[in-house]
Amino acid sequence: MRSPIGLDLGARTPEETAVSITAEIIAQAHQGTGHPLTRTTGPIHRAPTVTG
Repeated sequence: MRSPIGLDLGARTPEETAVSITAEIIAQAHQGTGHPLTRTTGPIHRAPTVTG
């Protein structure tokens, strides 16, 4: 568990806070950086990994 949880999106409502929490969970699950995409270069989607 992490506390406080969520990314700093400037949320003002419970719904926006839920989005920031979900965003952090997704970023953590997929090793995302949380950096704005405007500051990145190259593809924004990683190639899918094949498990078998």
